[in-house]
Amino acid sequence: MSNQSDRKSLKNCVRHFTWAWHTIVMGTGAVAALVSRFHFAQDSEATKFITLVLFFLDLCFFVLICGATVARYYMFPELWSAMLRHQTQSLFIGAFPMGAATLINIALVAHQSYSFAGPGFLYFLWALWWLVSAISLLTAVGMIYVMMTKHQHSLSGMSALWILPMVTLIVSSSTGGLLASALTAHPTFVSLTTAISFTLLSMGLSLALMIITVYLMRLAIHGPLDAHLILSSFIILGPLGQGGFSLLVNSQNLAKLHLGASLSAEAIQSVCFCAAWVLWSMGLIWLCIAFCSIYSVLRRQSIPFSVAYWGIVFPNAVFALLTVELGSILDSPVLHYLGAIFSVLVFLLWIFVFLKTIPAIWNTTAFSSPCVLRLDEETLASSHEECA
Repeated sequence: MSNQSDRKSLKNCVRHFTWAWHTIVMGTGAVAALVSRFHFAQDSEATKFITLVLFFLDLCFFVLICGATVARYYMFPELWSAMLRHQTQSLFIGAFPMGAATLINIALVAHQSYSFAGPGFLYFLWALWWLVSAISLLTAVGMIYVMMTKHQHSLSGMSALWILPMVTLIVSSSTGGLLASALTAHPTFVSLTTAISFTLLSMGLSLALMIITVYLMRLAIHGPLDAHLILSSFIILGPLGQGGFSLLVNSQNLAKLHLGASLSAEAIQSVCFCAAWVLWSMGLIWLCIAFCSIYSVLRRQSIPFSVAYWGIVFPNAVFALLTVELGSILDSPVLHYLGAIFSVLVFLLWIFVFLKTIPAIWNTTAFSSPCVLRLDEETLASSHEECA
């Protein structure tokens, strides 16, 4: 615990509030989805209770974090430009639409499985999905533009965080697939949503695979990242796990559509399953690479706790989600048990990070923005030059 004099004021905490806090919403929503799909207790009251608790907790997180984000840029508008110029903090903007998409996912589960809200709630979620998809596309394209025009990059300075804006498209595509499966009363809505979801998935996954290739080259040439960024190694699991899950979910909706004589829903489903299996296999090897990278850093130094710890919950959760979905499709006992093990480990990881976050918020050490520190240094240097 820090001394009383080291605590930041509420205004200063808001000033240091970053987009990385939205990873809390991402991680909590993904964990809630894992709980709802847990193979060995899907119909139990305990599963229902935990899912609903996580849903409402995630909703509270979303409202509070969005409120703090709006307050930050309303009170300190100069931070928007400083944030965009920062090479890592700006990339976390993608956490906002991804967190919103995971919240829609678990709200859909609460509506379908636990009779939460009325029949019109489904169409409300569908409308929100269109909004989130638009924000995801704007974020992906906008951040590519920002990286090209406002950042100075090098291969040695690259990190897996580059992939965050692209994953927004993949997460939106999986949400679209889940909504399409629920909109069975409207075939036109199903076909439109499925088409948009496959398009978003293709755009996001293609960009993500390109960045993964470059990141592997960066590791081979320059070695693992430093302690402050090493946990981002797990982010690679995000597009692989979520991409595979999106392929499986969206392909299952094709059987409800009339594709014409030249296309076969069964053939497309088989191709999507094979692609999902490839992504899952890639995820296994990247999981090993991430552990090796972190181990190499831990041998030299410790990894201080920060909000960045939340960034490892979501990618591991969606990889576990893909494992669970593959086990459900194949009805494989091995994958059922493997998915259950992954799910329990991710849930324990969520509890660990959650418990570590509470004292960090209380003593305000969790509120630290690199772009604010850089802006203060630039302001101080400018004032010294004027005095000279």
